[in-house]
Amino acid sequence: MYRFGVMERKQNILSDKELWKDFISGENDAFKTIYEKHFSDLYKYGCYFSKDEDLVKDCIQDLFINLHNYRTRLKPIDRIKPYLIASFKRNLFNKLRLDSEGKKRQLRIDNLPFDYSFPDKTGENDDNKIALLQNAMSELTARQREAIYLKYVTGLSYNELSAIMNLSYQASRNLIYHGMERLRIVIANKTLLLFSIIMKFPFLKRAH
Repeated sequence: MYRFGVMERKQNILSDKELWKDFISGENDAFKTIYEKHFSDLYKYGCYFSKDEDLVKDCIQDLFINLHNYRTRLKPIDRIKPYLIASFKRNLFNKLRLDSEGKKRQLRIDNLPFDYSFPDKTGENDDNKIALLQNAMSELTARQREAIYLKYVTGLSYNELSAIMNLSYQASRNLIYHGMERLRIVIANKTLLLFSIIMKFPFLKRAH
């Protein structure tokens, strides 16, 4: 028990680069840490593409099984989360484009629905603000919603966002900018609560 506790604490303080290096070198504790650390984020992300929770979980399991089986072929990386998100999205897309008979449907990875929604409640008297934000988000494109989620909720850089969404660096910045501008315009046109909403959700401030 003592040895396991020491190993667990060690994995929790390693950088992504070190943790990944341990994983591809064969340390099972590193693999376990990566799985437990990122499962929840992958699951939430997947559920915005599909309401089939079992499908989302199966794709996550498939991802980690493949990582474990082929880890000796993997290259060093600096950040684990964007790598997992990109790999998971490809897995999920491959499943989503299969029809009930296992045949491929006409579906593009850059045209997937993305039904991101804010938490139902974030504090007292927030229901109106949440409802307003939900309504404003519904007026964005799926790509804009996904980009905003990846940038401001998941915390990815523009370079990481570009790789996941198959965009140039400037195109990813433009996507975020136009999405945020659209959010502000919709909110401003419908209510005088814009300032209080921005204070509650600071990422709605003008993008840089």
